[in-house]
Amino acid sequence: MDALSKAIARDFARLVEPIVRDAVRAALPATPAANHPGKGWLTNAEAMEYLGLSRPTLARYRKDGKLPYAKVGSSVFYQLADVEALLAEHLVQSGRVSAPRG
Repeated sequence: MDALSKAIARDFARLVEPIVRDAVRAALPATPAANHPGKGWLTNAEAMEYLGLSRPTLARYRKDGKLPYAKVGSSVFYQLADVEALLAEHLVQSGRVSAPRG
């Protein structure tokens, strides 16, 4: 490639990169953890929103041992991986709920 072609390619990449990055971010699912990169924990409110559950249902899942949690003072936190595992256990395929794993 000659110098002019390299300069054009470099300028083009510089212009296109932010457009592609913004398009990819917009296309990714907006999870609470996605809004806070590196965050592996969800608050009680974030877990409720993420799962679409009420506060009493989430409390029952904690009490029944269905969803591991951490408690600091009066604040309750859930690991995103545990929340996603709960969803995976209740995955519906072909009109039926799959059996829980483990």
